[in-house]
Amino acid sequence: MDTVLHPIRAVKEEKENREGRKEKRMSLAGKQSSHSKDRKSSASPRLGPRPPVQLSAIIESPPLVLFGPSTGSTGALLSGRLKLDVIDPTGQIKVHELSMQLLAEIVLKKPVVKDCADCSRRSNQLTEWKFLSEPKTFHKAPADYQFPFSFLFPGHLPATTHTSLASIEYMLSARALTSTGEVIKFSHPLKVQRAIPPGPDKASIRIFPPTHLAARVVLPPVIHPIGSFPVQMVLSGVVDKKTETQTRWRLRKMMWRIEEHQKMTSPACTKHQSKLGEGKALQHTDTRIVGSDEAKSGWKTDFDTAGGEIHMEFDANLDPTKHPICDVESPAGLEVKHNLVMELIVAEEFCPNKNTRMITPTGAARVLRMQFNLNVTERAGMGISWDEEMPPVYEDVPESPPGYKYADAPGEECTITDYTGEELEYEELERMHSENPNDPPIYRERTPVLKPLGGLSRGESSQNPLPRGERRATSMSSSTLSPRILAQSGFHNTAQGAGGSAHWTENDFEAEPPQYSLNNLRIDDAAESTDSVDVAQGESA
Repeated sequence: MDTVLHPIRAVKEEKENREGRKEKRMSLAGKQSSHSKDRKSSASPRLGPRPPVQLSAIIESPPLVLFGPSTGSTGALLSGRLKLDVIDPTGQIKVHELSMQLLAEIVLKKPVVKDCADCSRRSNQLTEWKFLSEPKTFHKAPADYQFPFSFLFPGHLPATTHTSLASIEYMLSARALTSTGEVIKFSHPLKVQRAIPPGPDKASIRIFPPTHLAARVVLPPVIHPIGSFPVQMVLSGVVDKKTETQTRWRLRKMMWRIEEHQKMTSPACTKHQSKLGEGKALQHTDTRIVGSDEAKSGWKTDFDTAGGEIHMEFDANLDPTKHPICDVESPAGLEVKHNLVMELIVAEEFCPNKNTRMITPTGAARVLRMQFNLNVTERAGMGISWDEEMPPVYEDVPESPPGYKYADAPGEECTITDYTGEELEYEELERMHSENPNDPPIYRERTPVLKPLGGLSRGESSQNPLPRGERRATSMSSSTLSPRILAQSGFHNTAQGAGGSAHWTENDFEAEPPQYSLNNLRIDDAAESTDSVDVAQGESA
């Protein structure tokens, strides 16, 4: 009856009942889903059994860097130790085999058959070490088990590379076989780099017929993924003079970019060789820009010289965000190269020779495009390879130093020979006793004997004493002044005279002055005499 009297109200109530039922159903579903999620999240992942032996590698050698190009590099030396740790609860484990391989793996990103492991991955074993010749029992710590290994990477091997077409990796792969038949594996990646030392800059010339334009560009021999490098360019032949008029080429815009070209050859495995044919492979190429820029100013234009010149210098660099790759040329088929592409937009102008300011554009323009090869390599640092760091072995060391060559006679050398002449005269020096060899040398004390001035005898000199200042100078100059000053002052070596009582030599003047007892002088006189000697030395000097 209500539905007949109030049809709209009945419809609204029916809608509300339906919505309430839906909410209840959704809540039940939500509760069930939440419970199921909780159960899944609470369930911990299952862990496999813990191996009884743990292997690790300790690399002792410096970073593996191949110095120089692949044709002239001496390689890189790898040395390290393989460490074995016993973690078995019993405290010991018996190992039947323990070996390690050095592998070079090539992974193709675009193989002949996508799902074929043999088509997409190739592995080459460089060397192998077998550390056990018979089964051996290893015990838990504190026992330490380390096995040394070393290998010389040949210089022709490619460096570690990861590109969009393929990747080259080097890896240490160790394997241990226990007495229970369990196999424990361990792998350690190795990064091999190539660095070419820098050399003199290289200059390249490009001509653009039918015009007289010629560009000379100077570039460094090698560039690096990080950092900038200078580029110098001289554009000549921009002016063509005639009898009354001349035609010019004016530079309007310069653009440069660095292109990276990748090329990979993908052969097929033995199973899928029929798809390509015998001896055939797929070749994939990829080109991308790893650095670019442009400039509309910053060069110098000189129209007055013969032919005219435009000078320009700028810095170019690789974009680190693009992750540029160093140059690689692998026998496996991977090749990476870089090119510097420069584009110059020049416009033609016309002007009379009498008034060069009256310039009239002709409307003609040209795009000059140049391309140069770039050698991208890692930084060489000191550039010292392993063979130059190693000292010579005992058998290679000569008995004497090497001979030196004359500058004027390249064929002749200086050598060291034994002396075979007469016996050399040798005068033994006086040896003085010293209890402690670290003490300073001991000098002998001498009693000075002064010779009177002007040839006077000792008695006359005492009867007619000299003035005070002269007596001071006489007493001090005999011990501290040089022989030349003594000769100027009237002193002479009494050893040369007939009646001298003192015997002085040249060594007596060079020795440390002895301590004299000045009986006739007071203490203040000795101080004054010292001052007078200093003045005399200053005047003589």
